[in-house]
Amino acid sequence: MVMRISRPMKRAGTKNEQFKKRVPTALLPALRGKKFSIYLPETTAPDSATYMVTVTLSDMITFSLGAPASRLAKVRHAAALGHVEAFLEAAQRGPEDLSHLEITALLGEIHKALLAQYEADPPARHKILVDDGVEEWSELSEWREMISDAEVGILTLTPQGRAAAVARVSRIVDLDAFLSARALVLSEKSYRDLVEGLPAALRRVVETLGQRSHGNYAADPYAAQYPQWKAKTTAARRSTDEYVKTFDDLFDRWKAADKRAASTISTWRGYLARFTKFVGHDDPHRVERVDALRWKDALVAEGLKKISTTYLAALNTLYRFGLRDSETTGINRNPFEGVKAPQKAVAGTRRLPFTRPEVALILSAARKETLAHLRWIPWLQAQTGSRVAEIAQLWATMVITDDAGNPCLNITTAPDGGSLKNEGSERVVPIHPDLIADGFLEFVKTRGKGPLFYGGSKGKAAIQLRDDQKHPSKGVSNRVGTWVRGLGITDKRKGPTHSFRHWFKSELPHRSGCNILLVNAIQGHSAEGDAAGYYHPGTPEMLKAISKLDLKGLADSAPKAEQLADA
Repeated sequence: MVMRISRPMKRAGTKNEQFKKRVPTALLPALRGKKFSIYLPETTAPDSATYMVTVTLSDMITFSLGAPASRLAKVRHAAALGHVEAFLEAAQRGPEDLSHLEITALLGEIHKALLAQYEADPPARHKILVDDGVEEWSELSEWREMISDAEVGILTLTPQGRAAAVARVSRIVDLDAFLSARALVLSEKSYRDLVEGLPAALRRVVETLGQRSHGNYAADPYAAQYPQWKAKTTAARRSTDEYVKTFDDLFDRWKAADKRAASTISTWRGYLARFTKFVGHDDPHRVERVDALRWKDALVAEGLKKISTTYLAALNTLYRFGLRDSETTGINRNPFEGVKAPQKAVAGTRRLPFTRPEVALILSAARKETLAHLRWIPWLQAQTGSRVAEIAQLWATMVITDDAGNPCLNITTAPDGGSLKNEGSERVVPIHPDLIADGFLEFVKTRGKGPLFYGGSKGKAAIQLRDDQKHPSKGVSNRVGTWVRGLGITDKRKGPTHSFRHWFKSELPHRSGCNILLVNAIQGHSAEGDAAGYYHPGTPEMLKAISKLDLKGLADSAPKAEQLADA
């Protein structure tokens, strides 16, 4: 039985989390002493670059996750667990015999991986001074020497010669790491065949990289010669009927694996439809890295912003999911891995905060409104710095009292499916005395136990929303934004609701003298750094700071709309 450890472990003498998993006793004779390599994400971002960790197998597979207790450690642990379990499953199946076609396809994977790693910045070429003049030297020339030495080792027709060949080219490609990272355990014959085909494949890579180093980025002449690699997994031997056939299949599998926000589902479906139209087919298995790169270039040419964190991140995440569950999805590679669109922020586009006169205008106007969402949401945003969606989805049951008797907002997921942006968004924030004095708690009582700002006069929740149906609070948020624009705040760099967060970030420390950690806790901003994650202020501390914001005084000082326009 394989012992599953579902969370990172601690090791004495280091602050970093450790990955630990026991190797099944039955596999120890075959695996002990062998090298095992996996790729771990450098950051928690969906499109994060990866780095390789190599360990020598013994009773336990143990290595550092390179981070203390944090979300990053959890993300790396989850990635490691998937790799390790796939590798142990492959070892349990036993060494695999590959056909000539499969060996060729695997060499093609090495070819593609090396080009993806080096073609943007090919191994350097230098001018060096020799006895009879200046000579050009390239690291590729060293690669050619390594490949020639490997060919000599292979010609000995002995296991020792093949081992020496693999060692000689390990600076170019670590073959054993390549295989273990793909959960492949090859039979002696298949390993021999792969090693014997390796020098020719590497020479092709060197030839293409040589062209790249001279500025020739024409289509790789060898890419089309390699058949597509299809992972030979247990699921593949059972049936391919379980595999995803279309992008919609892949998207639906990803969507069903965890609860996703409706806005994410609808937005990502749009990204997927856009890519499907661009690539001209609906088969996720046919997508090549060149397709991902071409799409990235097309999006950049359109002048779109934040491409890496939107369009590319969505497709990258879907393929990573498919690769993680490759036994059932049939996805055996991620063509979007490492594809990014570096875009510098342009001056004059950064989001701006509201000014104090603008906040005064909004609060003053809200005080005169009879519609509940216009009357209270701006004031709640001003006193919490919250995202408008967090306030718009509040229920009466989410207005609670802390241990000291202070009325508070329990900002969490709504009972009818309203979600939060991330884990750090969940928090309890005390209600400002000015809102209490203006009758906010009396208003809450009129809503029974239901939503505060939607659901009709009785505050009824929506009935079983579809997973891609936007939460009703989204419409409320939009109406508040439209209303703010109607007050004369039309600067496009100021979000009609989101600029409250920017204003609050500087206004609260200025008025109350509190530190930025307290501001982040009130706003639901993720802690920056692991140490900050240990800071958990109480509601009395929050209330003391929030009370220093003179919201009533701001509203009373509001200029007229025309005065604001002239400012």
